[in-house]
Amino acid sequence: MKQILQTSIWSHRDIRLVLPARALSFAGDSIALIALMLRVSEGHGPAAITALLLAFAVPTVAMIPFAGRIVDGFDSRKVLVWSGLLQVVAGVGLALVHDLVHTLALVCVLQVGQAVAGPAWGALIPRIVGEDLVGPATGTSQALIGVAMLAGSAAGGVLVGWAGTRGALLVDAGTFLVLVLVAQLVQTRRRPEPGSADEGGGVSAGLRAIFGDDLLRVLVPAIWLFVVAGEAVNVVEVFLITGELGLGPSLYGAAGAATGAGAILGAWYSGRLNGDRSRAAGVVVGMAAIGGSSVLMGLAGNLVTLMIGATAIGVGSGLLNAAASALVVTRSAETVRGRVIAALNGTVRSFSILAMLLGGLAGAVLGPRGTFVTCGLACAAAAAVVGALVARSTAGTKDSELEAVSH
Repeated sequence: MKQILQTSIWSHRDIRLVLPARALSFAGDSIALIALMLRVSEGHGPAAITALLLAFAVPTVAMIPFAGRIVDGFDSRKVLVWSGLLQVVAGVGLALVHDLVHTLALVCVLQVGQAVAGPAWGALIPRIVGEDLVGPATGTSQALIGVAMLAGSAAGGVLVGWAGTRGALLVDAGTFLVLVLVAQLVQTRRRPEPGSADEGGGVSAGLRAIFGDDLLRVLVPAIWLFVVAGEAVNVVEVFLITGELGLGPSLYGAAGAATGAGAILGAWYSGRLNGDRSRAAGVVVGMAAIGGSSVLMGLAGNLVTLMIGATAIGVGSGLLNAAASALVVTRSAETVRGRVIAALNGTVRSFSILAMLLGGLAGAVLGPRGTFVTCGLACAAAAAVVGALVARSTAGTKDSELEAVSH
């Protein structure tokens, strides 16, 4: 038992501060998203909702050239405190304004802060727990975030009904203030090495590190393409459930909750994977699970089948995201981790935007069921191809040798 405690991520003081605080912040984000969706939907059409979703997505893409350089070029405490304060100010501003233009502008400011804070926390956590515990820390973090987002989604509507959108948005701003305080309390620091920030551009340095690694050069482009097919179904999911299956809004929400619960389970399990080979297999299995489950949902004729598919999609997503995150962090040199994480986050978000556009087009041409089945088959085929490529790149290679490839 003593040995287990010594090797647990919770034996590190700073991780006991960081993981709960980050989860709390994501709960606040879920509350804020519900509040903003309700605000924008009042008196505005679907175009305004689309604009709101783009305001959440585009800053992450626009910040790709800058976020990683900031994270790798400055002391982690300064980066986390200032990006957190920017989010606090944006959150308070969102609580005080009401019109669409200022709402969209402040959401963009909020996401600029997140584009920097996300990679900064992602690069600091390995410094806190050590390289050997990156996998368990990543899996635990994403599982906690999943729980927090479910709780935030459930609380969001209640808070808006009780305190209005202003009160709900002030709660979100408060969670960012907690993160700022935690950033000040964390003793572990990540400081730039002399000349490390001058090794090239932000996104180019991150992408060079990705494509310079034998395993990541296969997995990351596959994830980009997978996002296009896998996330396109999000656009038509509501039409599948409420239209094709004739289920009500409450069951649409239940399907979303099932997906979230599955993601928690998948992320938790990913923390039990040891070594690069098992994590790469986790990514492939996650892809296959999402593909097969999308086909199942597209063919579903009743609630039970739908819920099984939704839960399995969540498990696959949680496993895929956590395993891929752990791989990217552990197989990147410490000096460029901020740029690698920022490049990955920004490029994935770019393909998410493309997925939204293609999902709408596919829904119009193929219908909700056809979109789910087609995208699911594409994901399953991609998983088979990626699995073969990963098996070839890791054949006859030990995990210890795999880890040496990128360092």
